[in-house]
Order: sequence, then structure tokens, then C-alpha cells
Amino acid sequence: MKTVDARGQLCPKPLIMVKKALGEIAENESLEILIDNETSVKNVTRFLEEHHMKVQTEKRGETYRLLVSKTGEIPATTMAEDYCEAPAPLKADYVIAFQKNTLGQGVEELGQLLIKGFINTLPEMDKKPGTLVFLNTGIFLALKQSPVLESLKRLEKEGAKILVCGTCLDYYQKKDELGVGIISNMYDILDELSRAGKVLYP
Repeated sequence: MKTVDARGQLCPKPLIMVKKALGEIAENESLEILIDNETSVKNVTRFLEEHHMKVQTEKRGETYRLLVSKTGEIPATTMAEDYCEAPAPLKADYVIAFQKNTLGQGVEELGQLLIKGFINTLPEMDKKPGTLVFLNTGIFLALKQSPVLESLKRLEKEGAKILVCGTCLDYYQKKDELGVGIISNMYDILDELSRAGKVLYP
């Protein structure tokens, strides 16, 4: 029996290893998979079951042992990475309100570097904000050409609400350039700020 030892590996590596191993064994041959984190167990199980392979799972200490019999082929076009679902991020009860596109007082160029670092770090935080609000020149951070656009999109994909001031977009004539979030009004923004456990103003 072939064994895939994916202990210590994070998604998508276990999925890639399993797909490769299945391509190397014969029909109806068994494959043993060893994994040491629950998220990868769920991802690999879903990957196998969606390709009509039954999975037997047992836990031995900190290690999960998955046993699967190869029944059929997984198409070469199937991307194992598509089955990689990350653990749900922890969300803290706080809102970040960006009132400008720089951080701190002083030289503008330094302020732009600091705000870029600030926002690009947010997706790596264990406790991510529930909502991000962009007001005044802060809206420039949410435009298509923003240097932090990808980080904001990642936060939004992970469940963060992004509200961008519609009046501000109109004032700067940037409504057509919005790259992430939803155009909001002052009532909804104030409601979000008032209900937050804590509001940060970078």
C-alpha cells in the first residue's frame, strides 16, 4: 500500500501530494494518507469524495489516517488547489476607519509607505477587523490602482465588510475607479461605527 505522509504540510501541499499519488497507483489499489491538521483532512476528504472515492478516517493521537481505494481517474485538468479551504479567520469586534491615504503626520511619502504596510499586514492578523470604512482621501486606498488593492480584496473574500463613502467618491470623481468594497452612505457608515466594539483611526 502506498502512503502519503502529509504531516506538517499546509494546504494545498497535502492535496497536491494525494493527487500525484493517485496517479501512480493502479485501479482499486489502496492509498494511506497521514495528515496532522483538521482543515487538510476536510479538504482532502472533499477532494476525494467529489471524485467518487470513499474515505475511511481514523485518528491516532495527533495524526489522522485516511484510507482510500482508487476508483476511477482524476482528470489532469482538475486543480487540487481549488479544494484548499483555509481555516475560518478569527474576527474581532472592531472597525478600522481610514480617513486619509497616509498613516501618521509628517512627510507624505513616508505616510504612504506606512499605510501600505499597515493594510498589507491586516490579512496576516489572527484577529481581523469585521469592517473597514474609507472616507475622504482614504477612498484612494480602495481604487483600482491602489497599491493595497489585493490585500483589501483578500480581506473582503475572508468576510470583512468594506464600505466606501459615496459622497467622497463623487467629490473626487472616482466612482468609476472603485476597485473593492461597496459604495456606502453616511447613515450606514455611522451605523457601522456606532455598533462596533472598538473603532481604530489609523
